Amino acid sequence: ASGGKAAEATVVLTPIESLLGRPGIRTLLGIIVQVEEGRYYLEDLTAQIPLDLSQCQVLSAGYITENCIMLLEGEFIDGIFHATKIGHPPSEPRWTSIVESVGYSKSDVFEAIPSESELNKLLREEERHGAEGMFVILSDVHLDNPQVMAKLEKLFDGYTTQHSANVSSRLPIFVFMGNFTSKPFTANDGVQQVTSVFDDLADLISKFRVLAEEAKFIFLPGPNDLPMGNVLPRGPIPRIFTGSLRSKVRHLAFASNPCRIRFFTKEIVLFRQSTVNKLAKYCILPPLQGSSSANDDDDDVGMSAFTQNSTTNKTSSIATNDRVQHAIKTLLDQGHLSPLPLTSQPIYWQYDHALRLFPLPDAVILADSAGVDPFCRSYLDCTAVNPGSFPIDFSFVVFYPVRMSSRPSDMDYDGDNPKVKDYTSAIEFSQVD
Repeated sequence: ASGGKAAEATVVLTPIESLLGRPGIRTLLGIIVQVEEGRYYLEDLTAQIPLDLSQCQVLSAGYITENCIMLLEGEFIDGIFHATKIGHPPSEPRWTSIVESVGYSKSDVFEAIPSESELNKLLREEERHGAEGMFVILSDVHLDNPQVMAKLEKLFDGYTTQHSANVSSRLPIFVFMGNFTSKPFTANDGVQQVTSVFDDLADLISKFRVLAEEAKFIFLPGPNDLPMGNVLPRGPIPRIFTGSLRSKVRHLAFASNPCRIRFFTKEIVLFRQSTVNKLAKYCILPPLQGSSSANDDDDDVGMSAFTQNSTTNKTSSIATNDRVQHAIKTLLDQGHLSPLPLTSQPIYWQYDHALRLFPLPDAVILADSAGVDPFCRSYLDCTAVNPGSFPIDFSFVVFYPVRMSSRPSDMDYDGDNPKVKDYTSAIEFSQVD
């Protein structure tokens, strides 16, 4: 358990191989696996053991799925570990991990911040040049949809006009996330279809000279885009389909899915995948319901570290049965973008590090399926955002990464829990009329 009194307690973890001949209540840390159909085991670095979860009390919010690393309390009887309590391992804010655990150089995958002195230099640059930097993020940019193309033209025209009125203003970084076609393409006409829609986008952007020459564009493939397959991480869109776009637009980046961006000192993870509903589907125990209590000795931090932020709705008291809250807490507590059974979501093991979320990033853009409404939540000072599906109502997100506070000195705490923070200046949900 974590939070409140539990955070100050010392918990002794018992290796699974040491359980034999040691009666009594024990606390284990391991990954939940399904060795045989319908039978779950707990596995650590020493051994694996059958689990009985029938009388198990869930202590922490979040979904519990196969391949999750969990804390369990219970007793080993007749070759089976009878769990009485289960919860996600406690996570920690980004800067706590960096300062106290991994260090500056190992935490920066870009190898640009080797020391605190270099970080301070970058912070000064961030203060001078980064405050107005913004990302315009769209998901499900169906380039074969005439309405989407018309709205994109209006969007480009708006930012071009705004820049023309103030030439000293900085153009946004446009992030386009798939799927880039409204229907999965077929083997017969797929190559021609994908090439055609990216050619159309190239022609559209080239109408706005300032965008074609100065703006930056990032493209992430969606689940139905090339390269084909259901394995994560997904490679970038192949060059064969984007030749015209590369020739007409100067600053382009075709990224993998997921991908990471460092904007001055901020680390941002972009991920396009149907996450919320899939976690709920493969949950093996009902998630914690009702509000959590910081004064309850047996309770996890639950949702007390959450804040919700949008331009119309700000609250620090959100029901724990919210599936979005559970999904975000699962990903961030697990430190991984896909804590799911490999049968439902295969992973390239040599690239599994691309899915890891430790230390927590400053922000994670979780572009989900069309059935999940846009959201913006903050958990342990990591901001999670779903921009929504652009073709539904032509909504998108404008994100100002430097206006977020992620340094410990910028955080206020109420006991062990972060206070509600207003991120409305950092996140704006917008819509093309």
